[in-house]
Amino acid sequence: MLAVQKKLTSLGFYHGEPDVVMGSQTCAAIRRYQISENLKVTGQMNRQTLTRLGIAGTSAASVSYVPMAEIFKGGPCANAATDAKVDTIKEAQKNLTLLGYYSGPEDGVGNTAMVTAIRLWQKSGGFRETGRLDSATLKGLDLIKNSSHP
Repeated sequence: MLAVQKKLTSLGFYHGEPDVVMGSQTCAAIRRYQISENLKVTGQMNRQTLTRLGIAGTSAASVSYVPMAEIFKGGPCANAATDAKVDTIKEAQKNLTLLGYYSGPEDGVGNTAMVTAIRLWQKSGGFRETGRLDSATLKGLDLIKNSSHP
């Protein structure tokens, strides 16, 4: 993610501070780049976009990234600071890995593999299958100790 943001910054498409967060600024920068290169416009880091950017050796080609706002939508961390959200996603990825539901990177970046892992974990535990880090999921994954977000 950081390599993509740095490359998009150097090309003039990303205007934020590279921070490994797949947020709205990164998605917009990817869309601008895809438009300029006549690629399929998805706002996602897909194989075609990564290849054109010249970013090799990344496994991101097979994973679609999920905006942070979608992962926390309706939950107690929805309005938390970005750093807190990244840390929470990292911990969720770590816990889901330990439980055998997730095998992707523990990088704090939401992706479809993580959302699928959350859904599978929620289903196995009898939780509502949202694929989101809502209150029940945060508590169940031992990521929230009280009524406030981490």
